[in-house]
Amino acid sequence: MTAQDLIDALGAYQAVILGYFAVLPAAAWLLGDVPYDREGGKSAWDYCYSVIIYAVGVPGTVSAVLIGYALFLTRTNLLEVNFLVYFVPVIGMGLTYWLIGRRVAFERLPGFGRLSGLMLLIALSFGTVLVLSKMRILVGFFASFEVLLGLGVLVFLAFQYAGRKLFK
Repeated sequence: MTAQDLIDALGAYQAVILGYFAVLPAAAWLLGDVPYDREGGKSAWDYCYSVIIYAVGVPGTVSAVLIGYALFLTRTNLLEVNFLVYFVPVIGMGLTYWLIGRRVAFERLPGFGRLSGLMLLIALSFGTVLVLSKMRILVGFFASFEVLLGLGVLVFLAFQYAGRKLFK
């Protein structure tokens, strides 16, 4: 089974995908109306928000990477891809984060620092792969070895920062 076969198999469950990414923002919206002390110690509601954040964040991040991969590396026409698999998770993630961010500070939520570190690490990895795939143009015509070495050090430092944030 290839990755494209998996994407096509996921696209067959349209009602499940729509239901999943409709329930999570609705739950975040409903939890926003629950009265609890948002300034005191962590409560069970903070953990509920964290579950929602993870439940929507992981598929949304994978979908964002999938969009970037299709757009930049395989040059797939995004008008021809399955909207529910490619874009609905990102839209659901953005909407859910916006709804939760209006009610609670993300720093308060348990595990959000790790999730943001994971997202940063995935984004840096994708950016590195993208730069490496275009490197022959960059190094061949525009940059010297010193610039390449400087970029390598910057990428290494960025990975160190993301790793520290992920495993904090």
